[in-house]
Amino acid sequence: MTEKQLKELLKQKESTTLEYKSRIDNPYKIARTLAAFSNTSGGRLLVGINDDKSVKGCSELEEMTKITMASQELVDPPVSLSYTTVNYENYRRVLIITILESEQKPHEVIDAKGVRSIYVRANDESVPVSKDMIQVLQQSDNQIDEKIVAQPNVKSLISYLRKNQRINAKDFAKLVNISAYRAGKLLESLTYAGILLMLSKQRPIQFVLKK
Repeated sequence: MTEKQLKELLKQKESTTLEYKSRIDNPYKIARTLAAFSNTSGGRLLVGINDDKSVKGCSELEEMTKITMASQELVDPPVSLSYTTVNYENYRRVLIITILESEQKPHEVIDAKGVRSIYVRANDESVPVSKDMIQVLQQSDNQIDEKIVAQPNVKSLISYLRKNQRINAKDFAKLVNISAYRAGKLLESLTYAGILLMLSKQRPIQFVLKK
């Protein structure tokens, strides 16, 4: 990646596939982020970037050591990642970690007490999911059927989620004028089709776009 490409990337907000960190200060939190990217659609983690997206720079070796430890020791199975660095204005180094969507999901995160949890990436957050979503992660199809996406109800749903980020079955039913039962079934089928993620630990259950 070039400095020019980095500047273009910094115009984007944090999202399902992008997160900024000024530095890695908590190995357990960064393990959640890495696992969530792997369990969802992959993504990029940029280290050396402040919350306001100003470039602080970082120590490449120090931050990469912490990230590697988290990805190998606090995530099971370990997360595969690659990295590169960019010199920003000649003297500030930005570390760019790339995580691909995994073929071994779900990846579990191990906390300080040894408790295991599974995280997915929902918009700009890494959120825990229940066993229901584990089954979905194992069975979902990464090849999205464009015919499904072209359906009027699905197009309305995607348009809504681009603006509002989350939806439940009741609100979806109102949006497209169908029964709540039918809305729930459609949301579940879209989850298995790889279009949505189901945040099943929340009540009512929420759905977000996978990408």
